[in-house]
Amino acid sequence: MSVYLCIPSARPDGGTISAWAAAGYKTAIWRDPGASPIDANITIVGRYPGYSKASNALIKLALADPACQWVVGGGDDVLPDPNHTPEEIAEECYAWFPYSNGGTFGVMQPTGDPWRDLQGRIIERIAGSPWIGRTFAERVYGGNGPWWPEFDHMFSDEHLLNVATKLGVYWMRPDLTHFHNHPLRNGDRSKLPDFLEQWNTTQHWNKSKAIFDRLKAGGFAEAECISR
Repeated sequence: MSVYLCIPSARPDGGTISAWAAAGYKTAIWRDPGASPIDANITIVGRYPGYSKASNALIKLALADPACQWVVGGGDDVLPDPNHTPEEIAEECYAWFPYSNGGTFGVMQPTGDPWRDLQGRIIERIAGSPWIGRTFAERVYGGNGPWWPEFDHMFSDEHLLNVATKLGVYWMRPDLTHFHNHPLRNGDRSKLPDFLEQWNTTQHWNKSKAIFDRLKAGGFAEAECISR
């Protein structure tokens, strides 16, 4: 059994990716042309198509490995839970999600990160670094991958939370922590790297929110699953 971290990475050194590999995760990484190579089990090099499309492409390759039953999303500024191995967490997920779907039709989000805003813990409102089961990834959105492709960055994680919740397979775990070392965590925008600037603008937020609001108004009908 293997668990793959499947994320795009724009940081020159890959940020926290090496920490995931050291913790026992396999890695599938999207890199821009000309970016410094980093160690990974799977690498796609190409023009960045946005978070959802890049992640779906990586997940498809990861699932070509028959040993891969879970993939993890997030970013290269997120750390794995320090107290549990990927195998331990996977076994707990198998036990939680429906055996009728192989124990992998589900999304699990560690919610132990204490980062808060005026609305409370941020990670309780988004699937910001989710564990995604093989069956969920293969069946949701008509089998086209677990991330809705219209989202380039913002609202992809909130949408995933809502879809998995609608399907009755979203599990929040406050006993697990994926620490998100986001540059805006302490409110200092001067630390925001150039590659994140375009995704942290009012224009991008409004565009993404309009997509989310349209899908929400439709009852997240796109969550229809293919039969397997």
